Amino acid sequence: MKKIFLILTIVMGMLTSCEDILEKKPYTSIPDFEMFTDLEGAQSALNGIYDRITSSNYYGRLIYGYEASKGPDFYVEDTGNRFETENAYQESSTSGGYATSAWNTIYKVVFLCNNVLANIDLIEGDADEVRRIKGEVLAIRGLAYFDLMRLFAYPPIFSIQGGAHYNDKYKWGVPLLLTQEDNTDAATNPPRRAEASACYDQIVSDLSAAVTNLNGISSEKGRVNYHAANALLARVNLYLGKWSNVISAGEEAVTGSMIDSDDYNTTYFQPYNSENIWELDYSETDNLSSNSINYLVRYPTLDKPGDPDDGKVVDHIGYAGYGGNIYLRNALRSIPTDVRQYLICDSRLGDSTGVRKYIGQNGNHNVFNVPLVRLPEVYLTLAEAYAESGNLAKAEENLNNVYEARTGLTYTASSKEQTIQDVLAERRKELVLEGHTYWDHFRRAIAFVREAEGSVSDDVAHIDFLNPGDTPTGKMHQFIYPIPQNEMEVNTNIRDQQNPGYAPYTGD
Repeated sequence: MKKIFLILTIVMGMLTSCEDILEKKPYTSIPDFEMFTDLEGAQSALNGIYDRITSSNYYGRLIYGYEASKGPDFYVEDTGNRFETENAYQESSTSGGYATSAWNTIYKVVFLCNNVLANIDLIEGDADEVRRIKGEVLAIRGLAYFDLMRLFAYPPIFSIQGGAHYNDKYKWGVPLLLTQEDNTDAATNPPRRAEASACYDQIVSDLSAAVTNLNGISSEKGRVNYHAANALLARVNLYLGKWSNVISAGEEAVTGSMIDSDDYNTTYFQPYNSENIWELDYSETDNLSSNSINYLVRYPTLDKPGDPDDGKVVDHIGYAGYGGNIYLRNALRSIPTDVRQYLICDSRLGDSTGVRKYIGQNGNHNVFNVPLVRLPEVYLTLAEAYAESGNLAKAEENLNNVYEARTGLTYTASSKEQTIQDVLAERRKELVLEGHTYWDHFRRAIAFVREAEGSVSDDVAHIDFLNPGDTPTGKMHQFIYPIPQNEMEVNTNIRDQQNPGYAPYTGD
């Protein structure tokens, strides 16, 4: 029975979400002509891709929950919480936390993107509409592979030759499926992991093509647009350390305006505010409910600036299992005029341990849009690249675009090294709970200490990417997910490519 199930789901085990495994019809059996034959059908297919991105097992919660649980700024106080395995760095080859959910959901996005790209150029109709759909799909596929690389592979500083800490054992990326034929062929000849360098080349290629297609094209709210595609391209090049490419893409990504400091407390969380370049839309009738990131990190609070009870818990809804730790509070409060202090609120873990980065709309704790790209990220990305390139004046200018808006003060650059540190510190404050802080440390191999008042064990209090076994027990830190066990079971070609620190495949 198991063998039959695996044959039916050899692609599904890699390309679908958990609930989809119950579907017995392989997606590879859908003929090309059934996909779509006109622009309306193409748009419907694209809508399906966006729906996958909003899933709790992707940008609805997983990416941000994973980063927070792994990173230095949040802690879990008791047992039974989601991402607890990730928070304790206790993933194993057979028990990888949310690894299987991430792998299946994101590859499903790739699978659907390949199907659209295989058919979109055959559509007759408005050329700009065809170009828009193609550009959006390419951007999403590039982002999907980038996220797979962040979750399942070491960053370029470790995995690509020439990186400061390159080692051959870190060279593997993820399997690359790029066409509808690749989707189908995976059923009979499952793909191996490509090297990280090839994966990043493909990501850059997809995002560059997306930029070309979206140039001059108007996109609806909630959709990836020209500026967002450039921002994603700048983000990827930031990981690659290709500073001139970061700058060229980042400058094209700049759009909108920073929120005035007087309006920050009432505006930063509002849908489609002037800082949001690309965000995912949720509504009263279409939201993640108990699977939202708010449900995970805090209880509902009174959110009325100036009210004596502002920031106090008003209802015990959700897990609220993660608290912002000492460092985060001290960082947000380090400058008395920093408006981001408003992010600190109460939660069940104790006074001032909640982080209200996301505030529900119309009194619903779990209804809020999720930003994927914001203007402050672009400015800080540019600041880092300019500093690395030795242009401290431009680094200072871009850092001040954020720093002045949040503090009312002016930053003055000194040395290159200090400016880079200051940019990273600003990213840590500005981009909290947006999926960056942990990977900012990892991509630069910067160790960090978790300064939590909760029960952070000695094993995971100090995270050093260069000395993964340097803990009181000598335990190997699990910095990335394992290739999931179910993928190993159905894909014989990948069984010798498990990630470092995980036991090799030993099944049948």
